[in-house]
Amino acid sequence: MTFRRHSVVRDEYVPAYLSLISNSLSWGGSRLFNRLHGVGINEWRVLSAVVNEPACTATRVGDVLGLNKSVVSRSIRLLQDRELLTVDTTGGRRGLRLTDAGHEVHDQLLAVSLRREELLLAGFSAAEKAQLLDFLRRMYRNVPAMNAYQPDEGTTP
Repeated sequence: MTFRRHSVVRDEYVPAYLSLISNSLSWGGSRLFNRLHGVGINEWRVLSAVVNEPACTATRVGDVLGLNKSVVSRSIRLLQDRELLTVDTTGGRRGLRLTDAGHEVHDQLLAVSLRREELLLAGFSAAEKAQLLDFLRRMYRNVPAMNAYQPDEGTTP
């Protein structure tokens, strides 16, 4: 039996570009956010999620952001240590809320994040941005099917 070896042509493989862009956004954002406010990209994401859903739980933050529970927990601890976030245990629920300082950091990082988005999308029209968002949303809806895919052992799809 002869096996043919193929490789991914990176310039034609969508996951390669998504990964490159995602890594660049995360690494660049973390470096910048750490320099500006001593928080990384995951902490920024938690701040943003809590602003969008005040009093949400850590579980909800993980679900919304698609982050592992341990990553969310570490980020919450760091934000609490920095006095940017509090955990309200009233009613037996662990609701997350930003402090005044947390709102201030959030608002400053929001401006930076929006500017980074502008730079990333330089040369795109408003219609192209809308189309890109439509494509990305459609791809995101396909993620469960992609992750559920299990080829039979010993066979090629």
